[in-house]
Amino acid sequence: MDDKKDCVGIYANERFIYNRIPETAEYTWGYSDHLRDRHIQYASLWTQGASIGDICPEHLIARWTSAENKIKSHFKSLFITGISLEDICFFDVVPSKQLQHYFQTKNEICEWIFKNIEKPRHYNLLHDSYITIQDIAKRKLNINMHKLYKHSLRDVKAKYLWNWVQENPYSNVNYDLFGSKTGRITTRVGSFPIMNLKTELKDIVEPNLDCFLELDFNAAEIRTMISLMGQEQPQEDIHEWNIKNIFKEDISRAQAKQRFFAWLYNSENKTIDSEFYSKEVLVEKFYKEGKIQTPFGRRTVCDRFHALNYLLQSASSDNCLDRVNKIERLLRNRKSYVAFTIHDCCIIDLHRSDRSLIPEMKQIFEDTKLGRFKSSCHIGKNLGDMREFVWH
Repeated sequence: MDDKKDCVGIYANERFIYNRIPETAEYTWGYSDHLRDRHIQYASLWTQGASIGDICPEHLIARWTSAENKIKSHFKSLFITGISLEDICFFDVVPSKQLQHYFQTKNEICEWIFKNIEKPRHYNLLHDSYITIQDIAKRKLNINMHKLYKHSLRDVKAKYLWNWVQENPYSNVNYDLFGSKTGRITTRVGSFPIMNLKTELKDIVEPNLDCFLELDFNAAEIRTMISLMGQEQPQEDIHEWNIKNIFKEDISRAQAKQRFFAWLYNSENKTIDSEFYSKEVLVEKFYKEGKIQTPFGRRTVCDRFHALNYLLQSASSDNCLDRVNKIERLLRNRKSYVAFTIHDCCIIDLHRSDRSLIPEMKQIFEDTKLGRFKSSCHIGKNLGDMREFVWH
Protein backbone atom coordinates (compact mmCIF):
# COMPACT_ATOMS: atom_id res chain seq x y z
CA MET A 1 0.00 0.00 0.00
CA ASP A 2 3.04 2.29 0.44
CA ASP A 3 6.56 2.06 -1.01
CA LYS A 4 8.43 3.64 1.89
CA LYS A 5 10.77 1.38 3.86
CA ASP A 6 8.94 1.74 7.18
CA CYS A 7 5.45 1.61 5.68
CA VAL A 8 4.84 -2.08 5.16
CA GLY A 9 1.23 -3.01 4.57
CA ILE A 10 -0.97 -4.96 2.17
CA TYR A 11 -4.66 -5.51 1.61
CA ALA A 12 -5.57 -9.10 0.78
CA ASN A 13 -8.57 -11.37 1.32
CA GLU A 14 -10.62 -8.36 2.45
CA ARG A 15 -8.36 -7.44 5.33
CA PHE A 16 -5.33 -5.27 6.10
CA ILE A 17 -2.00 -6.81 7.11
CA TYR A 18 0.71 -4.54 8.49
CA ASN A 19 4.47 -4.81 9.17
CA ARG A 20 4.94 -7.97 7.11
CA ILE A 21 4.32 -9.41 3.66
CA PRO A 22 2.78 -12.90 3.84
CA GLU A 23 4.64 -15.67 2.03
CA THR A 24 1.41 -16.45 0.17
CA ALA A 25 1.41 -13.03 -1.53
CA GLU A 26 1.80 -13.76 -5.26
CA TYR A 27 -0.36 -11.31 -7.21
CA THR A 28 -0.71 -7.53 -7.28
CA TRP A 29 -0.99 -4.61 -9.68
CA GLY A 30 2.49 -3.04 -9.56
CA TYR A 31 5.99 -3.21 -8.10
CA SER A 32 7.03 -2.15 -4.61
CA ASP A 33 10.48 -2.40 -2.99
CA HIS A 34 8.84 -4.57 -0.34
CA LEU A 35 8.40 -7.24 -3.04
CA ARG A 36 11.86 -6.92 -4.58
CA ASP A 37 13.16 -10.43 -3.84
CA ARG A 38 9.94 -12.24 -4.76
CA HIS A 39 8.79 -13.44 -8.15
CA ILE A 40 5.39 -11.74 -8.16
CA GLN A 41 2.78 -11.76 -10.90
CA TYR A 42 2.22 -8.08 -11.71
CA ALA A 43 -1.05 -7.34 -13.46
CA SER A 44 0.48 -4.19 -14.96
CA LEU A 45 2.90 -6.43 -16.88
CA TRP A 46 0.14 -8.80 -17.99
CA THR A 47 -1.61 -5.79 -19.58
CA GLN A 48 1.69 -4.78 -21.25
CA GLY A 49 1.47 -1.09 -20.47
CA ALA A 50 -2.26 -0.44 -20.25
CA SER A 51 -3.29 1.59 -17.21
CA ILE A 52 -5.64 0.10 -14.65
CA GLY A 53 -8.29 2.57 -15.79
CA ASP A 54 -7.90 1.54 -19.42
CA ILE A 55 -8.10 -2.18 -18.70
CA CYS A 56 -10.82 -2.04 -16.02
CA PRO A 57 -13.77 -4.30 -16.92
CA GLU A 58 -17.06 -2.56 -17.52
CA HIS A 59 -18.79 -3.92 -14.41
CA LEU A 60 -16.12 -2.34 -12.17
CA ILE A 61 -15.63 1.02 -13.90
CA ALA A 62 -18.06 2.99 -11.72
CA ARG A 63 -16.65 1.57 -8.48
CA TRP A 64 -13.05 2.16 -9.60
CA THR A 65 -13.71 5.75 -10.70
CA SER A 66 -15.36 6.54 -7.37
CA ALA A 67 -12.64 4.88 -5.28
CA GLU A 68 -9.82 6.48 -7.26
CA ASN A 69 -11.35 9.97 -7.06
CA LYS A 70 -11.69 9.70 -3.27
CA ILE A 71 -8.05 8.67 -2.90
CA LYS A 72 -6.96 11.50 -5.19
CA SER A 73 -8.89 13.97 -3.06
CA HIS A 74 -6.89 12.84 -0.02
CA PHE A 75 -3.63 13.39 -1.89
CA LYS A 76 -4.83 16.87 -2.83
CA SER A 77 -5.81 17.66 0.78
CA LEU A 78 -2.40 16.57 2.06
CA PHE A 79 -0.70 18.76 -0.55
CA ILE A 80 -2.84 21.81 0.31
CA THR A 81 -2.15 21.43 4.04
CA GLY A 82 1.57 21.03 3.43
CA ILE A 83 1.82 17.50 4.78
CA SER A 84 4.60 15.56 3.09
CA LEU A 85 4.02 11.92 2.25
CA GLU A 86 7.74 11.42 2.69
CA ASP A 87 7.24 11.76 6.44
CA ILE A 88 4.16 9.57 6.95
CA CYS A 89 2.59 6.34 5.78
CA PHE A 90 -0.26 7.06 3.41
CA PHE A 91 -2.49 4.40 4.97
CA ASP A 92 -2.18 6.14 8.37
CA VAL A 93 -3.94 9.32 7.20
CA VAL A 94 -6.73 7.91 5.03
CA PRO A 95 -9.91 6.52 6.64
CA SER A 96 -9.78 2.73 6.60
CA LYS A 97 -13.24 2.51 5.00
CA GLN A 98 -12.04 4.45 1.94
CA LEU A 99 -8.79 2.48 1.81
CA GLN A 100 -10.76 -0.74 1.89
CA HIS A 101 -13.06 0.45 -0.92
CA TYR A 102 -10.06 1.46 -3.04
CA PHE A 103 -7.92 -1.66 -2.54
CA GLN A 104 -10.83 -4.10 -2.71
CA THR A 105 -11.85 -2.67 -6.08
CA LYS A 106 -8.24 -2.69 -7.28
CA ASN A 107 -7.84 -6.33 -6.22
CA GLU A 108 -11.01 -7.31 -8.08
CA ILE A 109 -9.70 -5.63 -11.24
CA CYS A 110 -6.43 -7.55 -10.87
CA GLU A 111 -8.31 -10.82 -10.37
CA TRP A 112 -10.24 -10.14 -13.57
CA ILE A 113 -6.98 -9.45 -15.44
CA PHE A 114 -5.38 -12.70 -14.30
CA LYS A 115 -8.46 -14.67 -15.35
CA ASN A 116 -9.13 -12.99 -18.68
CA ILE A 117 -5.82 -11.82 -20.15
CA GLU A 118 -3.16 -14.15 -21.44
CA LYS A 119 0.11 -14.02 -19.55
CA PRO A 120 2.90 -12.68 -21.82
CA ARG A 121 5.24 -15.44 -22.89
CA HIS A 122 8.19 -13.20 -22.11
CA TYR A 123 6.87 -12.42 -18.61
CA ASN A 124 10.11 -13.38 -16.84
CA LEU A 125 12.06 -10.87 -18.92
CA LEU A 126 9.41 -8.20 -18.31
CA HIS A 127 9.46 -8.93 -14.57
CA ASP A 128 13.23 -8.59 -14.22
CA SER A 129 13.40 -5.55 -16.51
CA TYR A 130 10.57 -3.91 -14.55
CA ILE A 131 12.57 -4.17 -11.32
CA THR A 132 15.74 -2.90 -13.03
CA ILE A 133 14.08 0.23 -14.43
CA GLN A 134 12.35 0.91 -11.11
CA ASP A 135 15.76 0.89 -9.41
CA ILE A 136 17.22 3.17 -12.08
CA ALA A 137 14.34 5.65 -11.68
CA LYS A 138 15.02 5.99 -7.94
CA ARG A 139 18.53 7.35 -8.48
CA LYS A 140 19.22 11.03 -9.10
CA LEU A 141 21.52 11.83 -12.00
CA ASN A 142 24.62 13.91 -11.40
CA ILE A 143 24.29 16.77 -13.89
CA ASN A 144 27.18 19.21 -14.14
CA MET A 145 25.23 22.46 -14.23
CA HIS A 146 28.29 24.59 -15.01
CA LYS A 147 28.97 22.62 -18.19
CA LEU A 148 25.30 22.63 -19.14
CA TYR A 149 25.11 26.40 -18.69
CA LYS A 150 28.14 26.91 -20.95
CA HIS A 151 26.55 24.67 -23.60
CA SER A 152 23.26 26.58 -23.30
CA LEU A 153 24.94 29.82 -24.37
CA ARG A 154 25.49 28.46 -27.88
CA ASP A 155 23.13 25.50 -28.29
CA VAL A 156 19.34 25.71 -28.47
CA LYS A 157 18.78 22.17 -27.21
CA ALA A 158 21.18 22.76 -24.33
CA LYS A 159 19.26 25.91 -23.40
CA TYR A 160 16.02 23.95 -23.37
CA LEU A 161 17.66 21.26 -21.21
CA TRP A 162 19.07 23.90 -18.86
CA ASN A 163 15.58 25.30 -18.28
CA TRP A 164 14.16 21.80 -17.85
CA VAL A 165 16.76 20.80 -15.23
CA GLN A 166 16.12 24.05 -13.37
CA GLU A 167 12.46 23.06 -13.13
CA ASN A 168 13.28 19.41 -12.38
CA PRO A 169 16.18 19.44 -9.88
CA TYR A 170 15.70 15.73 -9.13
CA SER A 171 16.68 14.62 -12.62
CA ASN A 172 16.38 10.88 -13.15
CA VAL A 173 15.93 8.36 -15.94
CA ASN A 174 12.43 6.94 -16.01
CA TYR A 175 12.00 4.23 -18.65
CA ASP A 176 8.82 2.91 -20.23
CA LEU A 177 8.99 -0.83 -20.92
CA PHE A 178 6.12 -0.54 -23.39
CA GLY A 179 7.04 2.72 -25.11
CA SER A 180 7.63 1.25 -28.57
CA LYS A 181 5.96 -1.45 -30.60
CA THR A 182 9.26 -3.19 -31.35
CA GLY A 183 10.01 -3.70 -27.66
CA ARG A 184 12.81 -1.17 -27.36
CA ILE A 185 12.43 0.77 -24.13
CA THR A 186 11.84 4.50 -24.27
CA THR A 187 11.86 7.24 -21.64
CA ARG A 188 8.64 8.57 -20.15
CA VAL A 189 7.48 12.17 -20.23
CA GLY A 190 9.31 13.94 -17.42
CA SER A 191 12.40 11.75 -17.64
CA PHE A 192 15.87 13.09 -18.33
CA PRO A 193 16.33 12.50 -22.10
CA ILE A 194 19.22 10.06 -21.82
CA MET A 195 18.20 8.11 -24.93
CA ASN A 196 18.48 11.04 -27.35
CA LEU A 197 20.98 13.30 -25.61
CA LYS A 198 23.18 15.02 -28.20
CA THR A 199 26.75 13.74 -28.33
CA GLU A 200 28.02 17.29 -27.70
CA LEU A 201 26.04 17.45 -24.44
CA LYS A 202 26.93 14.06 -22.98
CA ASP A 203 29.76 15.50 -20.90
CA ILE A 204 27.19 17.06 -18.54
CA VAL A 205 26.27 13.60 -17.19
CA GLU A 206 28.77 12.58 -14.51
CA PRO A 207 28.91 9.58 -12.16
CA ASN A 208 27.78 9.79 -8.56
CA LEU A 209 30.59 7.41 -7.63
CA ASP A 210 34.10 7.11 -9.10
CA CYS A 211 33.53 6.64 -12.84
CA PHE A 212 31.21 5.34 -15.53
CA LEU A 213 31.82 1.90 -17.00
CA GLU A 214 30.17 1.30 -20.37
CA LEU A 215 29.65 -2.13 -21.90
CA ASP A 216 28.59 -1.93 -25.54
CA PHE A 217 27.79 -4.72 -28.00
CA ASN A 218 29.60 -4.75 -31.31
CA ALA A 219 26.91 -4.52 -34.04
CA ALA A 220 24.13 -5.92 -31.85
CA GLU A 221 21.41 -6.18 -34.52
CA ILE A 222 23.71 -7.89 -37.02
CA ARG A 223 24.86 -10.35 -34.36
CA THR A 224 21.21 -10.96 -33.47
CA MET A 225 20.55 -11.78 -37.12
CA ILE A 226 23.52 -14.18 -37.19
CA SER A 227 22.21 -15.95 -34.10
CA LEU A 228 18.66 -16.23 -35.47
CA MET A 229 20.13 -17.67 -38.69
CA GLY A 230 21.77 -20.37 -36.56
CA GLN A 231 25.26 -19.27 -37.59
CA GLU A 232 28.37 -19.13 -35.40
CA GLN A 233 29.24 -15.70 -34.02
CA PRO A 234 32.46 -14.15 -35.39
CA GLN A 235 34.64 -13.04 -32.48
CA GLU A 236 36.03 -10.00 -34.27
CA ASP A 237 34.52 -6.70 -35.34
CA ILE A 238 31.50 -7.72 -37.42
CA HIS A 239 32.02 -5.06 -40.10
CA GLU A 240 35.65 -6.10 -40.61
CA TRP A 241 34.47 -9.70 -40.81
CA ASN A 242 31.88 -8.76 -43.43
CA ILE A 243 34.52 -7.03 -45.55
CA LYS A 244 36.60 -10.23 -45.67
CA ASN A 245 33.82 -12.80 -45.89
CA ILE A 246 30.76 -11.15 -47.47
CA PHE A 247 31.79 -8.15 -49.56
CA LYS A 248 35.30 -9.43 -50.39
CA GLU A 249 36.29 -5.99 -51.58
CA ASP A 250 38.81 -3.37 -50.51
CA ILE A 251 36.36 -1.04 -48.78
CA SER A 252 36.45 0.85 -45.49
CA ARG A 253 34.67 -0.24 -42.33
CA ALA A 254 32.32 2.74 -42.65
CA GLN A 255 31.42 1.74 -46.20
CA ALA A 256 30.81 -1.87 -45.16
CA LYS A 257 28.54 -0.73 -42.35
CA GLN A 258 26.58 1.59 -44.64
CA ARG A 259 26.19 -1.06 -47.34
CA PHE A 260 25.03 -3.71 -44.91
CA PHE A 261 22.29 -1.65 -43.30
CA ALA A 262 21.18 -0.30 -46.68
CA TRP A 263 20.65 -3.93 -47.70
CA LEU A 264 19.19 -5.11 -44.39
CA TYR A 265 16.30 -2.66 -44.12
CA ASN A 266 15.52 -2.16 -47.82
CA SER A 267 13.48 -5.01 -49.27
CA GLU A 268 14.43 -3.97 -52.82
CA ASN A 269 18.18 -4.00 -52.13
CA LYS A 270 19.85 -7.22 -53.35
CA THR A 271 23.46 -6.22 -52.67
CA ILE A 272 24.16 -9.22 -50.44
CA ASP A 273 23.57 -12.72 -51.79
CA SER A 274 24.81 -15.08 -49.11
CA GLU A 275 23.59 -18.15 -47.22
CA PHE A 276 25.14 -16.64 -44.08
CA TYR A 277 22.65 -13.74 -44.15
CA SER A 278 19.13 -14.25 -45.49
CA LYS A 279 16.26 -11.88 -44.85
CA GLU A 280 13.76 -14.25 -46.47
CA VAL A 281 14.79 -17.22 -44.30
CA LEU A 282 14.36 -15.21 -41.10
CA VAL A 283 10.93 -13.91 -42.04
CA GLU A 284 9.74 -17.41 -42.98
CA LYS A 285 11.09 -18.80 -39.73
CA PHE A 286 9.82 -16.20 -37.24
CA TYR A 287 6.77 -14.59 -38.89
CA LYS A 288 3.64 -16.67 -38.38
CA GLU A 289 -0.05 -15.74 -38.57
CA GLY A 290 0.62 -12.01 -38.67
CA LYS A 291 3.03 -12.00 -35.71
CA ILE A 292 6.74 -12.22 -35.09
CA GLN A 293 7.96 -14.11 -32.04
CA THR A 294 11.46 -13.65 -30.65
CA PRO A 295 13.47 -16.36 -28.87
CA PHE A 296 12.54 -14.56 -25.64
CA GLY A 297 8.84 -15.24 -26.22
CA ARG A 298 7.85 -11.70 -27.18
CA ARG A 299 5.09 -11.69 -29.81
CA THR A 300 4.33 -8.60 -31.86
CA VAL A 301 1.58 -8.09 -34.41
CA CYS A 302 2.85 -6.56 -37.64
CA ASP A 303 2.58 -6.84 -41.41
CA ARG A 304 5.08 -8.89 -43.39
CA PHE A 305 6.82 -5.76 -44.70
CA HIS A 306 7.87 -4.75 -41.15
CA ALA A 307 8.47 -8.29 -39.87
CA LEU A 308 12.26 -8.33 -40.24
CA ASN A 309 12.69 -4.89 -38.69
CA TYR A 310 10.48 -5.79 -35.71
CA LEU A 311 12.14 -9.17 -35.28
CA LEU A 312 15.70 -7.86 -35.15
CA GLN A 313 14.94 -4.80 -33.03
CA SER A 314 12.81 -6.78 -30.57
CA ALA A 315 15.23 -9.67 -30.19
CA SER A 316 18.25 -7.36 -29.97
CA SER A 317 16.58 -5.17 -27.34
CA ASP A 318 15.42 -8.16 -25.29
CA ASN A 319 18.88 -9.69 -25.46
CA CYS A 320 20.50 -6.53 -24.11
CA LEU A 321 17.90 -6.03 -21.38
CA ASP A 322 18.38 -9.62 -20.26
CA ARG A 323 22.11 -8.94 -19.75
CA VAL A 324 21.49 -5.59 -18.01
CA ASN A 325 19.14 -7.36 -15.60
CA LYS A 326 21.76 -9.96 -14.76
CA ILE A 327 24.40 -7.29 -14.09
CA GLU A 328 21.89 -5.43 -11.93
CA ARG A 329 21.41 -8.58 -9.83
CA LEU A 330 25.19 -9.05 -9.53
CA LEU A 331 25.55 -5.52 -8.15
CA ARG A 332 22.78 -5.77 -5.55
CA ASN A 333 24.18 -5.02 -2.10
CA ARG A 334 27.28 -3.50 -3.76
CA LYS A 335 28.17 0.16 -3.94
CA SER A 336 28.14 0.16 -7.75
CA TYR A 337 24.90 0.03 -9.72
CA VAL A 338 23.42 0.12 -13.22
CA ALA A 339 23.04 3.84 -13.94
CA PHE A 340 21.09 3.45 -17.20
CA THR A 341 20.99 1.64 -20.51
CA ILE A 342 21.15 3.29 -23.92
CA HIS A 343 20.15 1.16 -26.93
CA ASP A 344 22.60 -1.78 -26.89
CA CYS A 345 24.85 -0.75 -24.04
CA CYS A 346 24.85 -0.84 -20.25
CA ILE A 347 26.35 2.01 -18.22
CA ILE A 348 27.41 1.29 -14.65
CA ASP A 349 28.16 3.89 -11.98
CA LEU A 350 31.28 2.20 -10.63
CA HIS A 351 32.77 2.43 -7.15
CA ARG A 352 36.46 1.68 -6.93
CA SER A 353 35.82 -1.12 -4.43
CA ASP A 354 34.00 -3.04 -7.21
CA ARG A 355 36.64 -2.64 -9.93
CA SER A 356 37.62 -6.32 -9.57
CA LEU A 357 34.13 -7.18 -10.90
CA ILE A 358 34.80 -5.59 -14.31
CA PRO A 359 35.89 -8.86 -16.01
CA GLU A 360 32.88 -10.70 -14.57
CA MET A 361 30.47 -7.97 -15.70
CA LYS A 362 31.95 -8.00 -19.19
CA GLN A 363 31.63 -11.77 -19.35
CA ILE A 364 28.01 -11.64 -18.17
CA PHE A 365 27.26 -9.01 -20.79
CA GLU A 366 28.84 -11.02 -23.62
CA ASP A 367 27.45 -14.45 -22.69
CA THR A 368 23.98 -13.77 -24.05
CA LYS A 369 21.11 -16.16 -24.65
CA LEU A 370 21.70 -15.63 -28.36
CA GLY A 371 25.36 -16.64 -28.18
CA ARG A 372 28.61 -14.93 -27.30
CA PHE A 373 28.43 -11.30 -28.47
CA LYS A 374 31.69 -9.39 -28.73
CA SER A 375 31.59 -6.14 -26.75
CA SER A 376 33.77 -3.15 -25.97
CA CYS A 377 34.44 -1.69 -22.55
CA HIS A 378 34.86 2.05 -21.96
CA ILE A 379 35.51 4.02 -18.80
CA GLY A 380 35.30 7.74 -18.04
CA LYS A 381 34.57 10.59 -15.67
CA ASN A 382 31.64 11.77 -17.76
CA LEU A 383 29.42 10.26 -20.45
CA GLY A 384 31.02 12.39 -23.16
CA ASP A 385 34.61 11.32 -22.50
CA MET A 386 34.61 7.53 -22.42
CA ARG A 387 37.84 5.78 -23.33
CA GLU A 388 38.29 2.16 -24.29
CA PHE A 389 39.53 0.03 -21.42
CA VAL A 390 41.08 -3.43 -21.46
CA TRP A 391 41.42 -5.38 -18.21
CA HIS A 392 44.83 -7.02 -17.75
